[in-house]
Amino acid sequence: MITTLLAFIFVLGVLVFVHELGHFLVAKKSGMRVECFSLGFPPKAFGVTVGETEYCISWLPLGGYVKIAGMADFGSEEVKGEPWEFQSRPAWMRMSVMAAGPAMNFLLGFLLILGIRLGAGEYSFLNSARLGLVADGSPLKTAGLLPGDMVTRVGSNAVDDWESLVQALSLSRGLTVPVEATRTGSLVEVEAEIPAEIEHLGIEPFVEAKVGRVMDGSPAEDAGLQAGDRITGVAGEAVEQWYDMSRIISAHPDEAIELRWVRDGVETEVMITPKAEQAGDETVGRIGIGRLDERTPIPVGKAFRRSGQELWRYTTALFAFLQRLVSGEASGQALAGPLAIAQMAGQSARLGWESLLTFMALLSVNLAVLNLLPIPMLDGGHLFVMGVESAIRRPLSLRQKEILQQVGFAFLLFLMIYVTFKDLGRMFGWG
Repeated sequence: MITTLLAFIFVLGVLVFVHELGHFLVAKKSGMRVECFSLGFPPKAFGVTVGETEYCISWLPLGGYVKIAGMADFGSEEVKGEPWEFQSRPAWMRMSVMAAGPAMNFLLGFLLILGIRLGAGEYSFLNSARLGLVADGSPLKTAGLLPGDMVTRVGSNAVDDWESLVQALSLSRGLTVPVEATRTGSLVEVEAEIPAEIEHLGIEPFVEAKVGRVMDGSPAEDAGLQAGDRITGVAGEAVEQWYDMSRIISAHPDEAIELRWVRDGVETEVMITPKAEQAGDETVGRIGIGRLDERTPIPVGKAFRRSGQELWRYTTALFAFLQRLVSGEASGQALAGPLAIAQMAGQSARLGWESLLTFMALLSVNLAVLNLLPIPMLDGGHLFVMGVESAIRRPLSLRQKEILQQVGFAFLLFLMIYVTFKDLGRMFGWG
């Protein structure tokens, strides 16, 4: 419980501070007067005034705010026409101030991913182009390639690691190209048609089903699994790679299944019951293990490139989820509130610093994207209003802005109550 609380305060505190720091720095640079910089929402716990700005800590630790002269998030703000007021600055400056918060969260996400890559190195499984998951409908599956195949060439491009494979396939969009691979020592040659508009290639790298860590109090610990064990069978099926093992375990929540592994050449077989956990809108089984992530050093240039690609994947995945949510294809059950985020922060912290920082990076990108949504009271809402005012070449009336702010506040309040109720339901098994 203490670990979960401390991890939640640390993660949320850093993300909120960085977000508000973006608003603060750009407002100052734009000549605006910043009256208050607060971590947390009122009532105020304590604060100190330096120059024109009061820096304070407030009691409700679910966000923060920067109060700029002449700007209000709720209700109306007295505008005197002073040159340091928010409304007195050009539209592009005001929009820059609002965009700076999400931009800082994107930057923090990138730097966290980059720091992990430079500090811990590259995953060894990315150093080869061996296929793990080859999903139904993917171009390579249609062409005849299988999990375990080692791709060596796509068209005229030689392939020697996972990055070069993905790059070669991406460059082949809209083309039918020859693909060469090896399968159990034999050469396999196929023709793969890569659609021009394909969103996902439907492939994942091969990762050996080897245990890297075992969580305390988990079914895996109770069964006697240890780091370094190589899992060879689950529920009567032979497995070689992590994806297959995870898929089978996930399909048996709260159901006793057979688990086999090898340690020092000796095979062990036990019955184990995966713990049921909620993943989005479905219930899956988990036994509490993490994969063995062996690392190799990575050049700085490659680390920057890989980190940018991962940041892009985080961002596009969230936008895709929001699109499915709006269209009704995804369920609101997948939304996480403060309690669920605290639980995830605690789980990540117990797995180590790398897991916690990875969770922070993902949450930072989530915070950036959500704040860009055109919802009144969020940064995206302010940007939307300013965009409308620029288009119609006149400001909206104070009454119009007040109504928008009140609607936005009501929506966000409802959303907070909804996700908190869902969090409690997941925790206590309601509904």
